[in-house]
Amino acid sequence: MEDVGVGVIGAGTFGEVHARVYSELPQCRLLAIADSNRARAGEVASEYHADAYDDWRKLMERKDIQAVSIVTPEDQHTDIAVAAAASGKHILVEKPIATKIEDALTMISAAKKGGVKLMVGHILRFTPAYAQVRQAIESGNIGEPIWSFSRRNGSIVQVERLKGRISAGMFLAVHDADLLRWYMGDEPERVYAEDVKREVHRKYGLSDFIWALVKFKRGGVGSIEAGWGLPRSWGGSALPSKWGQFNADVGVEVIGTKGSVRIDSPPMMVYCCDEAGFKYPDIIHGFELHGRINGGIRIELQHFIESVLNDAEPLVTGEDGLAALKIIEAAERSLSEGRPVRIEELE
Repeated sequence: MEDVGVGVIGAGTFGEVHARVYSELPQCRLLAIADSNRARAGEVASEYHADAYDDWRKLMERKDIQAVSIVTPEDQHTDIAVAAAASGKHILVEKPIATKIEDALTMISAAKKGGVKLMVGHILRFTPAYAQVRQAIESGNIGEPIWSFSRRNGSIVQVERLKGRISAGMFLAVHDADLLRWYMGDEPERVYAEDVKREVHRKYGLSDFIWALVKFKRGGVGSIEAGWGLPRSWGGSALPSKWGQFNADVGVEVIGTKGSVRIDSPPMMVYCCDEAGFKYPDIIHGFELHGRINGGIRIELQHFIESVLNDAEPLVTGEDGLAALKIIEAAERSLSEGRPVRIEELE
């Protein structure tokens, strides 16, 4: 195979980012966009010179498409992934892999049966700062990891955009759950969680913020902080052209037996201050540089294409996506039942 024909299912904001990146990658041909909103599918397809469909099933019928990105609402992932696997198409599905463990298992089984790759879009493994934390651990500089912490707090604007369709755990903290496993190099044993309920809960019935403590099998401990209760003004002002919007408060720390490694962002290395205040560009996930999208999303999608071309296992497998989902499911059960939840209870 000299190149890979790709279809993108879901033409929302991030679906369009996938489409643009594929259109810019070597050894890749963006061929089709599918979205239930035909006008939106047509708009994105026209921009990137692809065909448009209002039914993703029609896209699956195309023999010249070998791989798909699934960038739809989370509860739609499973049916689309199963159909893609049955039609022999390799799959990149945005995180979380699913919102139910049984759905994730169904997707993994379908991919194995269809003989296709199933990669989960945990983008932080492909962003330089987060990957460098992993490099510091692998090099042995900090010794054995014994404690890890990951923070991901966003503005209330995020949950309003999603109209309360998904919890902060499933949408935000699942990133951190994947990072903890990756950094600790171990599997979780049990999870205990607490939350705070204020404005987000009043509007949508969801936790404003959650905190989860994860005990790993070899004795290490991880902690997750995530939520979307930061003020509306957080990162909400106009930015310089092409900067993108970084509207989260994120950070990571890993402590080992010989040292530690840390990310704290923002503040960034780059900022702008004008009459409206300070602005920070997104130099993590995706940003425009010399007319092309760069950052974690480009590296991630390039890795997916290379995995297909080289018949190699992707860095983030379906099983990795399932493991992160189990941590979040355990945290949410802990919240509802007020007790630590063992991962084996979910199996």
